[in-house]
Formats: sequence, structure tokens, C-alpha cells
Amino acid sequence: MSLPKIDLPVYELTIPSNGQVIKVRPFTVKEEKLLLISLETGEIDDIIKTTKQIINNCIITSDVNIDKLPFFDVDYMFIFLRAKSIGETVEVQLTCNNVLEDGNKCGNVFPADMDIAKCDTEKDETISDDIKLTADMGVKLKYPGYATMKRVEQNEVDAKTNIIVNSIDYIYDKNGQYSWKDHTKDELKEFVEGLTEENFKKLENFVDNFPTFMVKIQSKCNKCGFEHDVRYSDFYDFFF
Repeated sequence: MSLPKIDLPVYELTIPSNGQVIKVRPFTVKEEKLLLISLETGEIDDIIKTTKQIINNCIITSDVNIDKLPFFDVDYMFIFLRAKSIGETVEVQLTCNNVLEDGNKCGNVFPADMDIAKCDTEKDETISDDIKLTADMGVKLKYPGYATMKRVEQNEVDAKTNIIVNSIDYIYDKNGQYSWKDHTKDELKEFVEGLTEENFKKLENFVDNFPTFMVKIQSKCNKCGFEHDVRYSDFYDFFF
């Protein structure tokens, strides 16, 4: 006789970029171990592959392809699953920025509890993905995928240029459109590096304002007693 299995809870998750509501389950101890093993190797491809595998395992809704979603959707899914699987409260370290009577900042570093279940996506709706470079030439941009973005984040050299290159959907002028699918990364990089500083900054503004995650934390400094209302967005350690 086989051992009984405990039914895992099912949660609804709203994908930030498109508003689709999907059903997910928390990841299991076995899946958590797979993630920890990949983190120990330190190999970026192993971490990406395992993270995507675990998220895919936890998605119950059938019509979801995380390889076609923007990176921040996948990040959000991981935060959500981490909250439901391991715990919604995470201790973070905050630095007190209260200015004291002597004019100096307190500077005390103190612990605070963050409820990651209350994570929200922030997007600047004023940022356009259609960038005009000249009167008859422009670039249509898109959000990079998860694997692409994570690999770029590991490369300090030319990181901004590489993110811009991976954000190009197509380039257009009076003669037509030039899709990223029809050109190599080297060709796209040559195009970006051939821009003037002014036009480069137009593209840079798009990637500098990618949607981000934010959790509001209210906490009191245990040294000076100052009440902090913090918008926390440093989630890097949650992923790697």
C-alpha cells in the first residue's frame, strides 16, 4: 500500500504585465533543495534553469509559458511562491536616515520585518516603448525575458548596452521595419554603439525605468526611535 499524500494548497496569482489570473501551488521541500543545490554551484545557467523549472512545476494553469513573459513577471512569481512556500516575513537590515540635533545622521543599522506577500509592481506609465531617434527613424523596445536579464545582470562590463540590445523589438525607418529576429546580437550592438549620446540616453531611459517591485515597510529605529516609512525594492538576494 502506498503512503498517503497531502494535498497542497492552491493560490491565485495575477501576472503583473497582462493581468492574467493563474493558479499556483507552493514549492515543495524537494524543489527547495534543488534550488539550494543550484545556488551552491554558483553557475548562472544552472540557477536560471532550476528557478524556471520550479516555477513551471508550481503553475497549475495550463496556458502559461514563462519563457514568453517579461523578466519582472517571473521575478514576481518567484517572490509570490517564496512567500507561500517558505514564509511571508523576511528580516532585512535598514539604515536609519534620521537627522539628529547635532546635524549628523543617526546611521544606525537595525533589523526590520518585511511582508513580501504585500509586494507590488511599480511601473512608470509615462515611459514609452517607441523611441524616436530622428524624424523618420526609431526603435520599438520590449522587456527582456527572465534568462536574458539574469545573464546580463551577471556581466558588469557593457551591462547597460547589453540590456538595451536585448530590449530591441525592431528598428524602423521610412523603408520599413528591421526585426531583432533577423539580425545578430553583434549587429544590434553595433547599431546601439553607433548612436549619439543623446539618442543612447533615450534608449537608456527605457531600461532605467523597467517595472520594479516594492514593499512598504514601517519600522522604528532601535537607537533613536525615529519612525521609518521605507519603500524596499532590493530583491536581488531573493533570486540568487
